[in-house]
Amino acid sequence: MKRYLSTALLLFASGFILAQDITLQAYAPNLVEVGEQFSLSFTLNAKPSEFKAPSISDFEILAGPSTSSSTSIEVINGKVTQSQSYTYTYILAASKEGKFTIEPAEAVVGKERIRSNSVVIEVVKTSSGTSAGRANQQTSRNIRESQTDDLPGDELFVTVELNRKSAYVGEPIEAVIKIYTRVSILAFEDAKFPAFDGFWSQEIKSSPNVNFERANVNGKIYNAGVIRRYLLFPQKSDKIEIDPFELVVVYQGQSSRPRSIFDEFFGGGFENYRKRLVSKPITINIKKLPLPQPHDFTGAVGSFKIDASVDKKNLKANDAFTYKIRVSGKGNLKLIGNPTLSLPSTFEVYDPKVSENISVDEGNTSGSKTYEYVCIPRAGGNFSLEPVSFSYFDPAKENYVTLKTAPISITVNADSSSAGNVMVASFGKEDIKYIGKDIRFIKTAMPSFKPRAAFWVSSGIYLFFYLLFIALFVVFSFLFRRYRQRMQDVAFIKTRRASKVAQKRLKVASQMLEQNKNAQFFEEIHKAIWGYVSDKLNIPLASLNLDNACEKLTEQGIDTEKIATFRSIVETCEYARFAPMAEHSQMTDVFEKTFSLIEDLEDKLKRK
Repeated sequence: MKRYLSTALLLFASGFILAQDITLQAYAPNLVEVGEQFSLSFTLNAKPSEFKAPSISDFEILAGPSTSSSTSIEVINGKVTQSQSYTYTYILAASKEGKFTIEPAEAVVGKERIRSNSVVIEVVKTSSGTSAGRANQQTSRNIRESQTDDLPGDELFVTVELNRKSAYVGEPIEAVIKIYTRVSILAFEDAKFPAFDGFWSQEIKSSPNVNFERANVNGKIYNAGVIRRYLLFPQKSDKIEIDPFELVVVYQGQSSRPRSIFDEFFGGGFENYRKRLVSKPITINIKKLPLPQPHDFTGAVGSFKIDASVDKKNLKANDAFTYKIRVSGKGNLKLIGNPTLSLPSTFEVYDPKVSENISVDEGNTSGSKTYEYVCIPRAGGNFSLEPVSFSYFDPAKENYVTLKTAPISITVNADSSSAGNVMVASFGKEDIKYIGKDIRFIKTAMPSFKPRAAFWVSSGIYLFFYLLFIALFVVFSFLFRRYRQRMQDVAFIKTRRASKVAQKRLKVASQMLEQNKNAQFFEEIHKAIWGYVSDKLNIPLASLNLDNACEKLTEQGIDTEKIATFRSIVETCEYARFAPMAEHSQMTDVFEKTFSLIEDLEDKLKRK
């Protein structure tokens, strides 16, 4: 029975494979050095009846093609999914400088002939020192001899790179903070990002982990990684200097201690070093927008469209309708001012409700911004709403562009209930309006009088409550003044809320632990313990490091065992980013240690 079931399952899976798209992909590094060995592979998702490799004349073929295959089948709720992979791999060596193209390979699957993508490989000359691209060709001895604690500046550095060096006010500029390295990086510490004074800045969301790719800088191969991206909108015309980016990097280098033969045999002789990196300042020229500016220009820079609409074209007087204006396109949408309406004098207009649907796309912001004006016609008639005029500056054309919406006709019917002695409801500026009731008639009936009661202000009960209220007011004023002074003390607030903030981080970490998300778990644990110590000991994050944190804890009377636990947790979290995936038991142990340590520190520091 099991054999028949397996056969049926394989037949069904085979039908599924034939139904899916067949692809042939070529993979190779885009940048290598002369003499460097690298692999070129072609991968199919189905078994071919014929495979034809391209001609490889610009590189030396050291081995290949070697073939490998893999198959996996999954059955989830009766749904069968199968994936296959067939790979042909060559080992090549670069023999000369230049940029070379490897043509597509061809394969035949069934009756279909498919082609792969072509691959462009740039070969640069061999540079001195350690190269990340030649790590597989060098022995551990050569690597250790080329790395020292006195690391040259061109082996590891950071940059702030802009997509343009000159722009108009309001024109978007993409700033990318990158790190270039030719050594093994273990962790990042104490990052200080630029303030971008003179710009309205928006961070572009990216992966929390730094992904490295090869890059050619002045003929040397580096591993380059993007740390953070920003979109900048200049707010003034001037030569603006962007502050440097600072970062402390922990990297692996040769030990300064004497090495033994055992170090050579077991691959030892390394130590971890810290190096503070500072990028070079950048000056960018921001140009003024041309003069004169159109009267309807509200600061829009980019390329836009505009349209207008109303939700009612036939209504009664004193009824409200919505006049909607939508500006869409690419540019500084968030910074655009409100367009100006030109409506009949009998129309009452309120400030608009503004909604945005904006996203970052290809170094710019795109989307739409909608303005909804509530309008109330107070008199009847046929009206033609004048077009809305909107001007923007187009940096590509270097001139202003004026757009206008189409005119809109609406019919307002007179409200018969608004005449005479009738109360009319208004929409906000007037609550109730009385018409014809401004004269009150004199009453002719005999009035009735009541005897005057005793004057309560002179009683003893009044005096008692009067003094009580004064006393309560004095006490409340004193307590409120004291509370306000404390709330203005930022250090006091951070110290008071340090535990709550850490507990929230630990709650998120526990969720990452349950989902077995290794990187996110250690990131939340690191933020929890690091942020708690920073807030509790009143040490700014910019100047916080393990040494001064441990020194402060010692001054607060924390015993050495807890300080050692704190150091162990921080180092474990920092190394986890570059280490292999941790076991679930190890993650649980780190979580329990962090939870207990924060409780112990909170109990100890509360008594101070």
